[in-house]
Amino acid sequence: MRVLPTLFISLITASLGFLAVMHQRHGNLDFIMGAPPLKSGENVYQFDPANVGGIHILNSDGTRAEIIKAGGVWRIKEPWDDYADARTVRSLIDFAARLQIEDVIERDDVEDLAEFGLRKDKIEVELFDKKGGTLCHFKMGRYTSWRGFDPNFKSEDPTKAPPSFPTLIIQPAEGGEESYLYVCSDFADPKLRTVKMRDLFSGGLRLFRDHRVFYNSPAFAGEITFIEKNSEITIKREGLSKNDEWKITKPYELASSPATIAKILGGLAALQANAVLDESALALPDPLPENIDYTISVRYILPDGSLSNPVRAIFYPPENDQVSTIPVVVSEAPDKKRSAVLLVPKGPGTILDNIPRSVNSIRSRTMTSLQVRQVESIKISDFTGRKVGLDLEMNPHERARRWYAMVSHEDLGSSGGPKYDGPANIFQINELFQALFKNEVKGFTNDASTDPSEYGLDRPIRKISINLKDSKTANFVVGEKLRPQYFARRANNGRPLEISEEAYEAGLQGQKPPELQIVARPGNNLNSRATGLELLGLDKPKVINFNDVSLHLGKVNARHFFVNRLDEQGDYTPHVIEIGAEVIGQMPLEAYQWRGERLWNINRFEVNGLSIKKKGEPPLNLSYNFYASEWSATRSNKNVTALLNINKAEKLLKKLTDIEVKKWIGPVVEDAASRLIEPDLVIAVLVEEIDDNGKPIGTVQRELKISKIIEGQSNKLLFGKTDTNPSYFLIDSQTVQRLSAGLLEK
Repeated sequence: MRVLPTLFISLITASLGFLAVMHQRHGNLDFIMGAPPLKSGENVYQFDPANVGGIHILNSDGTRAEIIKAGGVWRIKEPWDDYADARTVRSLIDFAARLQIEDVIERDDVEDLAEFGLRKDKIEVELFDKKGGTLCHFKMGRYTSWRGFDPNFKSEDPTKAPPSFPTLIIQPAEGGEESYLYVCSDFADPKLRTVKMRDLFSGGLRLFRDHRVFYNSPAFAGEITFIEKNSEITIKREGLSKNDEWKITKPYELASSPATIAKILGGLAALQANAVLDESALALPDPLPENIDYTISVRYILPDGSLSNPVRAIFYPPENDQVSTIPVVVSEAPDKKRSAVLLVPKGPGTILDNIPRSVNSIRSRTMTSLQVRQVESIKISDFTGRKVGLDLEMNPHERARRWYAMVSHEDLGSSGGPKYDGPANIFQINELFQALFKNEVKGFTNDASTDPSEYGLDRPIRKISINLKDSKTANFVVGEKLRPQYFARRANNGRPLEISEEAYEAGLQGQKPPELQIVARPGNNLNSRATGLELLGLDKPKVINFNDVSLHLGKVNARHFFVNRLDEQGDYTPHVIEIGAEVIGQMPLEAYQWRGERLWNINRFEVNGLSIKKKGEPPLNLSYNFYASEWSATRSNKNVTALLNINKAEKLLKKLTDIEVKKWIGPVVEDAASRLIEPDLVIAVLVEEIDDNGKPIGTVQRELKISKIIEGQSNKLLFGKTDTNPSYFLIDSQTVQRLSAGLLEK
């Protein structure tokens, strides 16, 4: 009778031992007793998104997908053998890694899983690590009425509500985990995804197939080539650093426009198809030159600095004029082609249409194709011997480098010394730099020039030498040439329009070129009588009849200005550009134009008094003692010190000793001279002069006159002159307002 109790005790002991071993091996007994539910605020899964190496999907429409990562690239093996969209894949991985629980539902309390979208509408996802082990396995059900807000999201605009998506029903599919349903937040990076999670699975998983023309970002490219039937353009750089600038290497060696390069890279990165078809779905001819429109080829910079095999996007012509897409085939190597045809949107406003593909749209459109940061010094001269040297030097007062100018004239009558040697006018420096390094040129005249005299370059009106920080020198010459220009307008007071020489000659011969058709339109008439026709050769025009409309044709010789960059030997190069006439004025050679912007060198401790005379008012005379900080004021022989606003007087004195000139305009300016006969404002400053030993030697008066350029209107700039400098200058209205501020309380 003792056998049964002994057997019973033995079974209990064995069971307890088994449970102890299982607990030690697994850390819990969930696989026997069932796992407890996770809590609100916890994540359903804990894994590093970087460890994901594979994904299996069973979609609600029955479509299956297998996605793997190979060689750092996501590929979709089923239902297609193609590239996977890395953005969509990353969105799914991030979603699974951040399934934060908002509520818990016990499976036993659910009568019908269909009510939670977990029957035929369910989406099943399984993620694997790089060795094939399961990281997570879950079923995705319907949305709920709740919305989740990412607590870690930082908006650039704090007034804008953070993005949010509806929460979803998630049911873990691992063994023993199906006992609970979880309401989970959907946290999405708006840079990767702007749609709800289930929307990624619509259309038979089409969003998981990469729609981009170039899978790898062109931002890592080292060479890009555009090949069309009659042209081939290649741009190239040596590395990925900011100092590795893109250059055009074919058909010519030319500098490129950084803004245009950024537009190309951004456009190629964003270029994608509306639809991706299997190559068998569309019969395309062989990619021979006569069968295709153009090719865009990208080679990437590899870790060792070499270039990859070219990835070529072959663009076929549209089937007809009505279609809005063109077929594109991507080839990664001579024997390796992507097994897909991409239908890329075409036409105005599309990404493809906005990618520059011509030499003149890609090349640098500035006069020198240089950056300000490259420049160490500049020398400008002309054929008369005038010279301006600009150098970056340390300013001991500002403890920083600033531009200094030395202006000289090597004519026989010069005294031998520089006409100006001091701080360069910063406003004139900015104007020069805009002309040399920022503003676009008027046009590209010739890239195969062989005769410099054709553009006046053999007798340059400006020579420019720019010393660069890499110890190299860039030399340019500017030429001037009279060239004919042609104009046309309707005889009945039409608007003058510039036309080509071909259109002018064709009109004289009775032909009807398209340019003259535009001129003949009735809408080109002026509302008021035309003036300045003599400048266009239309004051004594050639009269022709064009479709029963009388047209006037004019011809005039106009000054044109051309620039050529010399080679390292100082010889002309074949590339000639045209600049506007205003650019010559931005490269002045007169000493007064480079004089520093500070009007005069007066320190406030030298000032003994002021006299302020505004037009139509009696003068206000001020006495000032710097060391005692005392002010006194008289007007019309009356002491008005009690009415003087000391704070305003101090501000006036500070501004008066620190006036900046916007532009020096020279000693012979008739308009300024006549306007300053009766100035709007005159300020006389009594200054105590000090000798080299610091001893006072007497008091002198310095006078400043200011007048409006146009009477009765607001003036952004005003004329000015001092009695210590023969040159007139322009001063901004804000400065004048501060100088003319009322100092007496009413």
